[in-house]
Amino acid sequence: MKKILVCTNHRANPNAPSCHARCSQQVLAQLSFLLKQENIKIAVEEVQCLGHCNNGPNVRLVPNGRFFHNVKSESLKEIVTATQLFLTL
Repeated sequence: MKKILVCTNHRANPNAPSCHARCSQQVLAQLSFLLKQENIKIAVEEVQCLGHCNNGPNVRLVPNGRFFHNVKSESLKEIVTATQLFLTL
């Protein structure tokens, strides 16, 4: 099953990088809204780590899909477009 993973990992140490500290919850909410608005039917799941904490927030299309790092609001249209293509493969 194809889906989108959004890391929302929060680390207790404020000096350690994490997606949560870089507003990944906001990314998750905005991405979910845009996908719904575009009527793109794909599951969006919150995960605790995608292994790229220094480059977060991180989003991944699975299985075997593209990784997106340092995701910001401006990146979301690109992710929506990539998701549409991913679903056709």
